[in-house]
Amino acid sequence: MGDVPRPFTLIMPYYENPNFLAQQLAHLAALPVDVREVLSIIIVDDGSPESPAEPIIGEFLAYYEQRAQPFESVRLFRIDVDVRWNWLAARNIGAHHADDGWLMITDMDHVLPPGTARALVYGVHSPSTIYRFERREHTGHGLHPHPNSWFYTRDMYWRVGGHDEALSGYYGTDGEYRRRCVKTAPIRIMDCALERHEKIGDSSTTHYKRKQAEDATVKRRIGLRGRKWRPRVLSFPYHEVAL
Repeated sequence: MGDVPRPFTLIMPYYENPNFLAQQLAHLAALPVDVREVLSIIIVDDGSPESPAEPIIGEFLAYYEQRAQPFESVRLFRIDVDVRWNWLAARNIGAHHADDGWLMITDMDHVLPPGTARALVYGVHSPSTIYRFERREHTGHGLHPHPNSWFYTRDMYWRVGGHDEALSGYYGTDGEYRRRCVKTAPIRIMDCALERHEKIGDSSTTHYKRKQAEDATVKRRIGLRGRKWRPRVLSFPYHEVAL
């Protein structure tokens, strides 16, 4: 462990998760002060037609208006169109606007425990390595590592190429991104865990069904990529929401 805290940006896509977003913010605000002082947060609302993220974050920040702000910064972006499973664009937008340095990217239903947060802030990590997390259920039961939570530098994120927004609208595209990570840099699973709260309240997206017939065409779309293929990024209209 090092002595100097490492700033990092936490990026989370949001889609009609108002209750769990409030819980996430409360949990993050309860992290140790030395962690919160170097923690920046970017939430990207994936075009929620109902229950947008803005009033939840606004209410949270209003509580701290006459107090010391709990984090280095909190920013909110909103994608202007509602496309099925467009967390790919949400992550790209977050990484595009994050400060240079370290990024942690995860889903709304995964919580960052204090010990894991300290490991990110004070642990020894190589910028040439991509990191993943151990995982446990919120009840304490151990789980396999989360396939879609990452810790790496912003530079590494874009070396991988970002998420391919040509696959937006399809469920089950995270494996394609992991394969590109493997080709880009060594991957290490850290001995610190995230907590899964899947299907607890509104923590998970239920507006769209998973594994539909149209999702089976993803492999064919990937197979049609030519030699000059590059991920399509930042292709959806979005804006920053003033907080």
